[in-house]
This record gives sequence, structure tokens and C-alpha cells, in this order.
Amino acid sequence: MKPKLFILASLLALGFAAGAQTEKGNTFLGGSISFGTSNENTNAIHVNSLAIGPKIGYFVGNKFAIGMEISYNLSQLKGESYNYFNRTTQLVERGFGFKEENFVLAPFTRYYFPLANNFLFFGQASIAVEGNTYKNIDGNGYLYRTDYTYKGFGASLNPGFVYYPSEHWMIEFSFPVVRYFKPRRTEAMQDEYFSPTKNFHLVLDNFIPSIGVNINIW
Repeated sequence: MKPKLFILASLLALGFAAGAQTEKGNTFLGGSISFGTSNENTNAIHVNSLAIGPKIGYFVGNKFAIGMEISYNLSQLKGESYNYFNRTTQLVERGFGFKEENFVLAPFTRYYFPLANNFLFFGQASIAVEGNTYKNIDGNGYLYRTDYTYKGFGASLNPGFVYYPSEHWMIEFSFPVVRYFKPRRTEAMQDEYFSPTKNFHLVLDNFIPSIGVNINIW
């Protein structure tokens, strides 16, 4: 499906720091919100997505921080007809869309490298524990059953840049370079119509940058 319309609104965060922004003992609190939608003019197929991701970090050393990020992702497709296996009836049935929810808990480490006045580069590594729920949509647009749920773990590398235009403002730009995810198989997933596999993505596969505006309260 070729997207004809795409809207992405990305986020906003609050940051808290005592003294210089990257000194040992400082804490930052942030988050992100993004929304995307795409549709195909030739039919009624459209996809909506929403992602929310608050995070908190603490500088255990100068320029070195550890933290935790929690994210919730929602993706919903309507208008596409497809077949799926109903484990309750043991029959192949027809669906017209899906709703998928994803919850992620991801501790991370981050190190900053000064490049120029008020301008820094950072490297971030994180691991993640994820849980997914997938529901089918019938021809009338109603969610009528949960098709599967699963959990898994992953890891990613996300470098980025930070710019401080003033003492109390910070602008952050980051992007994923490598992401790995391995779902944990369950009994409900042992059928030919749903067989999750390990996923390994490079930045060239799917470039999704994130831009943040932070306010340093003090």
C-alpha cells in the first residue's frame, strides 16, 4: 500500500536539571508523543498509529546517564480484507482490519560528547521488554475478538544530537540505527498463520527520527 497522506506530530518533553545539564547528580524527565495516519485513495484502506513514551534519566557521572523509558504504541488498520485462522472455531475466517497495542519497558544508558558550544552528540543503548495484543475487526468496524497476545525482548542503538539555545531550553534529535527484537512463543502462536520470528533492523530499513523540545526548570 502506497501512503497518500502521512501526518507525524512528535513530541514534547520537560527536562529537569540542577546546575549544568550533564553533570553528575542531575536528573532529566522527558517524553514523546507521535501520531501517524496513511490512506490509499483507490479504496477505504487506512492506518492510524499513536505512540506515547515518557522517560526519566539520572547522571551517574559527568556526561553519563542511565534511565528508563516506558512507551505505549497503538496501530489500527481498517478496510483491508484478509483471511486469518480462528483458533476457537478452527476455521479460516475473513477479517477487515486489526488493532494492535504494544507496551514497552526499556532501561537505557546514554553518553554525551561535546561538539561545540551548547551542541552535543550522544550515543544511547537500550534493552526492552515488550508485550503485544492483536485484535481483529469485522466488516462493520467492531473489535470482536483478541487473536493473539505475546511478549518478547529486544535491544537498540539510538544516537542523537542535543542543542542548548539557552540555559533552560534543549532541543534533541535522535534516530534508531540498529534494533533487534525476539518474541517469546506461546501455545497460542503455534499455527501456520502466525509465526513470529526474530527481527533485526538497520536504519536503512526504516528511518524514523524523533525530535524533542525540553525545558530545563533549573
